[in-house]
Amino acid sequence: MRQARLALLGAGLLDVVNATIAGMEGDAGKAARIEWEYATSIERDNPLFVGLSEQLGLTGEQLDALFIQAAAL
Repeated sequence: MRQARLALLGAGLLDVVNATIAGMEGDAGKAARIEWEYATSIERDNPLFVGLSEQLGLTGEQLDALFIQAAAL
């Protein structure tokens, strides 16, 4: 998660992702916040992160690039 957050920071997306997750409502929002705060790793096909990338308008290639960048940190 450290690497993911640093990659998002570098891409100028960390604040947007934090705000998007904070704004999610209901049990799905609670689950998203738990996932974001306590996950120790991120899977490329995790529904939360796939959904976030769609909400942010990221292409699959852009999401892949973020994962590659994060892995290099």
